[in-house]
Amino acid sequence: MNMPSRYIWLTQPSPPRFNERHQLLDIPKELLLEIVLNVAVSPGEVYPKSLIQLSKTCRYLHHLIHKDPWSQAILWPRAFKIRFDTRAIYRRQLNHQLDWQRFFERRYNMLATCQRVASALLAQQPQELIGQLDFVDWEVIWYMITEHDALNIPLLLNHQVHLLAGAAFQLGAFRDREVYPVVLPILSLLVNYDFTVTRFFTSEISPHTVSQELSQFAYDFEADTLITKHMSPRPFHSEFHQTDSSYDVSPPDTFYPAQDPLTSAFHLFFATVFACHPAPYHAIPNCSPIPLFPLTSDMFDVEFLRRYERKLFLASLRESRDAWHEKHHKIITASPPKLENIYSATGFASSSHFVSEAHLIEGEWMGYYSFLDTTDDDDGSEYQPPPSTASDWFDGPMRITLRIVPLEEETLIPWQPSDNCDKANFPACHLRTCPLTRFEGHGIDNLGEFNVTGLIDDSEDGQITWEKTYIESEETWEYAGRFTLPMGICGRWGDEQYGGPWWIWKITEDEVAPPVASASSSSTK
Repeated sequence: MNMPSRYIWLTQPSPPRFNERHQLLDIPKELLLEIVLNVAVSPGEVYPKSLIQLSKTCRYLHHLIHKDPWSQAILWPRAFKIRFDTRAIYRRQLNHQLDWQRFFERRYNMLATCQRVASALLAQQPQELIGQLDFVDWEVIWYMITEHDALNIPLLLNHQVHLLAGAAFQLGAFRDREVYPVVLPILSLLVNYDFTVTRFFTSEISPHTVSQELSQFAYDFEADTLITKHMSPRPFHSEFHQTDSSYDVSPPDTFYPAQDPLTSAFHLFFATVFACHPAPYHAIPNCSPIPLFPLTSDMFDVEFLRRYERKLFLASLRESRDAWHEKHHKIITASPPKLENIYSATGFASSSHFVSEAHLIEGEWMGYYSFLDTTDDDDGSEYQPPPSTASDWFDGPMRITLRIVPLEEETLIPWQPSDNCDKANFPACHLRTCPLTRFEGHGIDNLGEFNVTGLIDDSEDGQITWEKTYIESEETWEYAGRFTLPMGICGRWGDEQYGGPWWIWKITEDEVAPPVASASSSSTK
């Protein structure tokens, strides 16, 4: 007789009974397991303390809870699911090789650490707090944010993760800003749930609104290296290949998201302006409010795939480096187990397939751009934050309509992903064989109407470049950016002499009236 897979544990031999006797052990095994399951899902416990206490009552229950195959197949997944979101884990097919108990313990340790460090946040000096922040597991925090559907974000906020990330940013300059690639994307997402996060980016120097630390990433193109130097080369489809010992330095092991930290900084810049400027609706022409965005895990499937692709790429670099040293120097190094590509059958992480979210470019967009004219600086050499008057460095909002068009030599209908990107067709629904997507459109801002033509390059992790040409003046400005979901697209326009950050987000056709061009404005962007 064939048993359903979920009941296979009933046929497993019971662990040996030890000398201790417990009345609970005299009931049928299936009833005992049901009792243990109910203890595991006790409400109000982030970590299942009641379950752990039960496991300490006798050796048999300790074996059942911690070592029996049933615990890994049924007990710990159930205990995990009642406390954390799991849709993304199953959709991304990560559950097959997952050690649920250790996964659970790592999350609990992270939350407990955050609570402990947050309690010391106000009592310690900055230098002391820097050492405490080293114990925060930012990787697990990012997992929880990007797997959120209903449960994860409230847990993180209750354990003060947003405060710790803000403190890490403010103290980042003491540690060469090495934590920026991870805390900037975290804060950019959590600001949607607590707008007071923007206080970590406000200026203490009157009359400026945004801190010089954040503003430099908005306007100073050379400041990018303060962040990017802590990040590995963009992987896989780039021209970077190791053919000899020239790459003799180990690839960085520090975790950081695939969401670009610079575009996250641009989003936080605009959020801080609207949160902290004393009168943005009076200072910015035709000002419209900026939106906040709820998170769902499917928004981060592409980010996950690019992060996983990078992990595979760096693992292959280490294997090549170790093999080269072993061959030429007879040095045998202890290497971690080979990282398996669980999606290899779909073409993922191959030279012929590209992770893409380019289809999202189509639709109605609205947003802002900011600018800084360095020719007005006193010495013309050192970056200065923009003035406090938003009208001096902000034009009114822009409204854009974009559509995908075929490439010059393309005759087929542009690629569209599957509408149902579930476990059955993941990650194939996010893969395509052509890395380029061309788009066109038109728009209007405070200065007049303009046309847009651009390209998305998935061989460069979705780099977006486009030209904005005003119809009346025929003046053209170059824009570059990346998707920063779910907030939209952020980037920079112009150049080192004249330009700044921009941010656009998706809207419905009737959501906002088009901006009205103003003849009084003297700038042209």
